[in-house]
Amino acid sequence: MSSFLYASAELSLGNETKVYDKIFEKIGETRVGANVEDINRLRNPFVVIYRKRKDANGTKRPQITYTLDGIFENKAKINGKWRKKYSKIGTYKLIKIKKRSVVLRNTNENKELFIRNNNDSKIKFSSK
Repeated sequence: MSSFLYASAELSLGNETKVYDKIFEKIGETRVGANVEDINRLRNPFVVIYRKRKDANGTKRPQITYTLDGIFENKAKINGKWRKKYSKIGTYKLIKIKKRSVVLRNTNENKELFIRNNNDSKIKFSSK
């Protein structure tokens, strides 16, 4: 009886080694990684936070605010001027024009400007 148990244990180990051999073969195969050109097209994953700068007198500069006044076809009226898609607005670039909002992007963040209704008391900003 003991020889039967020993033989069955030996058989199961043989099956396990076959499974592990297959795993090691898979590990040993050469894998294709990301293309260098694809990697170069990726955006910078690091967020840079700048301190608020002060002018020569030591007072803080006022922060520039952007107001979306209207949208018509592929143009948006921001701060009183009509802008096309991909045009520069300060340090931002207008990258997307939606039905009720636009998306501005610079190297550090995205901002979404919404059309303000007369009864809205706050402008919604979204940053990523």
